[in-house]
Amino acid sequence: MLVGPELIRAINKQRVLRLVRSAGAMSRADLAERTGLTRPTVSAVVAELLEEGWVEEIGTGESSGGRPPILLRFNPRARWVIGAELGAGHIRAVLADLAGNVVHRVKQRVESHDPIVEIGQLERAVKHLLAQVAAMGSQMPVAGMGIGITGVIDSDEGIWRYSPHYQVRDLPVVQMLEERLQLPVWIENDARAMAWGERSFGAAQGVDNLAFIRVGVGLGAGIIINGTLYGGAHQGAGEIGHILVKEKGLRCRCGSDGCLETVGSAVAIARRAAQRLAQGEETLIRELCGGDPSKVIATTVIEAAYAGDRVAQEILSEAGRYLGIGIGSMINLLNPAMVIIGGGTSRAGDYLIEPLRQAALERTLPALRERVKIVRTALGEDAGPLGGAALVIEELFRTPSLT
Repeated sequence: MLVGPELIRAINKQRVLRLVRSAGAMSRADLAERTGLTRPTVSAVVAELLEEGWVEEIGTGESSGGRPPILLRFNPRARWVIGAELGAGHIRAVLADLAGNVVHRVKQRVESHDPIVEIGQLERAVKHLLAQVAAMGSQMPVAGMGIGITGVIDSDEGIWRYSPHYQVRDLPVVQMLEERLQLPVWIENDARAMAWGERSFGAAQGVDNLAFIRVGVGLGAGIIINGTLYGGAHQGAGEIGHILVKEKGLRCRCGSDGCLETVGSAVAIARRAAQRLAQGEETLIRELCGGDPSKVIATTVIEAAYAGDRVAQEILSEAGRYLGIGIGSMINLLNPAMVIIGGGTSRAGDYLIEPLRQAALERTLPALRERVKIVRTALGEDAGPLGGAALVIEELFRTPSLT
């Protein structure tokens, strides 16, 4: 723990680095003026930051009469970060710099419902990325790893509490991975990580109030309020998939009837397609699944829709309208400036999102409707992993001790 002069020096170091990172190219004189620190203090801090690789000199600026000042800028490759996503059926991991630029990716299917098996698979994916750092000959260390995980996550305790997709109860994920990887680890719910990724590097940069809707095997919402991730009293906020949208609807895996997930998820889209096949409708979906309705997945429907298939387009539109009903209620409740639609099923594009947008805005109060933006993810599959990376980056610049 830093105390006394060491703490003051660390705080000054953070102040200077944050300013260079946010403001772009600056001279030492600019830094002294903006921070209120003395020029000798700034020079000493900058010398330390240069030695550690946090900043770099990029040439000279305009002279105001004397010798031209040497300009400094933040070095986004001062450290590497790893971001990962453990979803319902997949693992994704990225190696990125501090500006969110991805240099390596790993994507793998998940076949097991055993969380211990999948934590092992995630560990191997991360070790592959660590090997890439070594192969690049980089002298900069990996600062840590952030993970978005499906289900209920206790980010403060580092525990995976529950998931409908995995047989998990109170698994100490952070402790397990830190011991195996010898890296600091942070975890968050996957939809919240996606929201944080979009705010940090994607469609919502500079937006302090937003919701990210993950549309996939399940449905979830990552909510940011006043620039802070919102998890609720027990980290369960954002379960938009389990709000009622259809009276006397299908039984949901949560035990209730008529939940949004039963009509708006990837599973619901595949089920609806199988029903229409059983009714004998002519559709490209039949050809794509080899005539076997049990092999239809949401991706099959999306592929058929892009090929011009009317039935597939109708199925996606129907799911979009139901999603819009739920999202409209959420807009009225939370008043976000932006709603971002992501997750694997968002690949359906306007076949899903236009009817979603229309239904949502029809149900939104006029004063809110005029100002909210409903957009598709800018980061695509990288939203979750980059959200995990952003958790590490935020922590890195939050504390006075840079490592």
